[in-house]
Amino acid sequence: MGAEGNGGAVRADVVVLTALEVEYRAVRAHLEDPRPVQAERGAVFELGVFREGSGERRVVIHMTGPGNPGAAASVERAAALFAPRAVLFVGVAGGVKDVALGDVVAADAVYDYETGKDTESGFLPRQKTHQSAYGLVQLARLVAAADEWQRRIRPGDDAPRPRAHVKPLAAGGRVVAHHRSDIGLRLAASAGDALAVDMEGFGFLAGAYANQQLDALVIRGISDLLGDKGEAHDERWQPVASRHAAAFAFDLIGRIPTADPAVPRPLATGARPLATGTRSLATDAPPETPRRRRLTIRDLGVLADTLLAVDGMTSPARWQQLLDELPTIGTAVGRQSASRAEALSLLRVCEARRAMGELVEVVAVLAPDDPAAAELARRVEELGLE
Repeated sequence: MGAEGNGGAVRADVVVLTALEVEYRAVRAHLEDPRPVQAERGAVFELGVFREGSGERRVVIHMTGPGNPGAAASVERAAALFAPRAVLFVGVAGGVKDVALGDVVAADAVYDYETGKDTESGFLPRQKTHQSAYGLVQLARLVAAADEWQRRIRPGDDAPRPRAHVKPLAAGGRVVAHHRSDIGLRLAASAGDALAVDMEGFGFLAGAYANQQLDALVIRGISDLLGDKGEAHDERWQPVASRHAAAFAFDLIGRIPTADPAVPRPLATGARPLATGTRSLATDAPPETPRRRRLTIRDLGVLADTLLAVDGMTSPARWQQLLDELPTIGTAVGRQSASRAEALSLLRVCEARRAMGELVEVVAVLAPDDPAAAELARRVEELGLE
């Protein structure tokens, strides 16, 4: 399948990945005017618009196929091509505990239940975990608490009103068919708080982990419970669970802050319209302004040390207060302590979102007469940051 076009780059606010066709259709139904784009090496994506109130978000969708490896590779490719603000994996999962058919689970963490050592005396788990992005987990909690996301469910079933949960998932390459199977018993022993099991969540978050500043979240609809799998069952419940997961996902996408159109984000390269005459959604975008020089590691280190030198900033209470005063930025940064690593993370987010000026203002309010706060303001101005 060939591709022609202007060779320009395509940007997206959010990338949504799915494994199965039924999941892909459920996600695609929420987009206006989805158009195909082809990336390098044959991977085909679609780009559409999701409108929420007066705002709109460009959403790219892609079907990875089943399994953790494909999910990880697709995250890497999507991040390089579209430079999204967030990436979601949306689809179905098998319920393990405390969920009903059609419920939705937004994973705050995903366990890899297959990692371990097989010995003469049995399997010894060496379970690994990846966490979803803190900011997206917080948004998921808000969506679940508001309990209004169900209004987005597309017509097509008479299933009971679903509930949403923000809890861990487990992921692996095997289909778990029963609680008393070897994997079922292993899940109960080593992943007892996982509400559901899938085949892509861990690989997906592993791919996101390898891409700094890429927020990621797994959202699953429950299509079966352990012990009730079957072709007829899947035919009935996979479409239902897919629609429910997609409804939750787009309610969450609607809460992601829209990018300031005056602030260009890095453009991905290599994506272009799929066929001659196909209109690109990026065609009417305003001309890009010249990009600023990125801060060097030394620049960031000096700014981090200056920030932490502000009176009281290394205390957990003051650090929490600082992040609370930066609501659109603080959710992307760890809140446990004011370590140098967390200070560097905050500065990187502020640089990416051009919010250094906002950071300086908040620090000045928290420590109005502190010499380090004044020094931070001076250095930010000297570097020409906004």
